[in-house]
Amino acid sequence: MQGNSCRAGINSMRTVAGSILIFIACGLTGPLLRWATWPPSPAPQGSGFSFDDFIYDLVLFLWPTQPLAVMEVTIGSFAAVTLSVGANALFFGIVGALAAVIARQPGKLLGLYLAACIVVLLLALWSAGFSVAFLNVGALVVAFLLYAVPFLAVFGFARKG
Repeated sequence: MQGNSCRAGINSMRTVAGSILIFIACGLTGPLLRWATWPPSPAPQGSGFSFDDFIYDLVLFLWPTQPLAVMEVTIGSFAAVTLSVGANALFFGIVGALAAVIARQPGKLLGLYLAACIVVLLLALWSAGFSVAFLNVGALVVAFLLYAVPFLAVFGFARKG
């Protein structure tokens, strides 16, 4: 009987560690996308669709701690990027730990995903000056879809374990 309990504890630890790693890896998507598309082009390119604007907003939605990098003026570029990327990894890791705790409860996991989407929506509205007219809906929808990936992965990972 104790062997089954021990195996269950190990599976639970694997679920938590796996969930945290999955979320941290996904939390690096925004910084890696920014690195791959450097330098950014935040200035609007006129009316209509702009790929640069789409990428600029998508990176912000996937890297919600990116605004911390403004500290580069006082702490230097390398330290600011390290702080911003590290804070994003920590943020995603915390969400991953929460997801691991509720991984076998699809309703609660969906609730956590929706809470994450609400936070991203608020960030998107903030970046658009709280004006829906300036909201990059395409980038927001892609961000929501990308945010679903770690939640689905953790749900599948927990079901296997």
